[in-house]
Amino acid sequence: MFVQQVQRFHQLILGQDVNSALAAVAPLVQAARLAPAHELTPAVTHLAPAIGAAPIPFVAATAATAAGALVELGGSPGPLTRIVLERLGSALTGTHSFIDAWMAHGGGRPLPERTQMDITVATGLLASQLGPDRAMPLVAAWRDAPHWALAAVACLHHAEARAQLGDRAAWTAQVDPLHSAAPAFMRLILALRIVDEHLLVLHRPTRRGAMVFVSGVADNFQLQTLLADALIGAGLVQGKRPDARWVSAFQHGPDGTVLEHVDDSFHLTDATGATMRNEAGPADIAVVSGSRILVLDDARYSRHWRPGRRFPITAQVRVDRILTQEEVEAWLGYVPPTSAV
Repeated sequence: MFVQQVQRFHQLILGQDVNSALAAVAPLVQAARLAPAHELTPAVTHLAPAIGAAPIPFVAATAATAAGALVELGGSPGPLTRIVLERLGSALTGTHSFIDAWMAHGGGRPLPERTQMDITVATGLLASQLGPDRAMPLVAAWRDAPHWALAAVACLHHAEARAQLGDRAAWTAQVDPLHSAAPAFMRLILALRIVDEHLLVLHRPTRRGAMVFVSGVADNFQLQTLLADALIGAGLVQGKRPDARWVSAFQHGPDGTVLEHVDDSFHLTDATGATMRNEAGPADIAVVSGSRILVLDDARYSRHWRPGRRFPITAQVRVDRILTQEEVEAWLGYVPPTSAV
């Protein structure tokens, strides 16, 4: 049954019947919730080229969110990632151009909602100022970009998709100014903070350090707890390891747990001396000489939060190598002293 629905949806994506294609999205996702897990990845793989070739932009964008839902349910993104990132990049560029055009020609009106009525009005207004050929792609980008962003977030749940991002800073620079333009953009900003790489971690009070592999971590609330567990467990830092329930919640869930608050472990800075807010994430740690350097000082005051992940992704923080004293001293030479932080 599910396979047949996927095949039918594939045909609708490539057709010209917008209403039928859109009407098929919710039943497809509902069927996917009941489908055997082994059918999800083939379904995403089957739909991906149709999404890339869809003749109607809004159908393509909406179909991408449907395929993203299949990924969130357990499918692998496979070829969907490349298509989504390509279309997302174009949609983000178009969204910025739309905002510029709207500021210039919108007569002081607020940015339109993404309802059919507002999109129709926006198309008419910009078409009268810029001509239909220029206006329609801009309005389509404004309308569709959140759909591509949500599909990208679903893909970025997977490390193999995150590896295809390329210049992460360039993506963030494109998305960050749009954070208030749609909730999907804020979700994308959070997803872009996830890295799968080694951090060079320096514990300044003891002048010890380690190479620590971090994967699936979306913010520094999560990083702090998992890092404290890994460093204390490896004997690098003295202290009481975080409660095992907190660690498990940050690694595997459940999310939205009612566990008591988690205690602050460190004050975080990077090699530039900038304080790393807990709301930030691993990708916000500055790169110096090819490494993201995270400097740990003693917590300056007591802060607490509840354990829970931003995304349903298994997180890992693992000490791979303890640095020699000579290495620690050399790396600390890049770091401003505590008084400058």
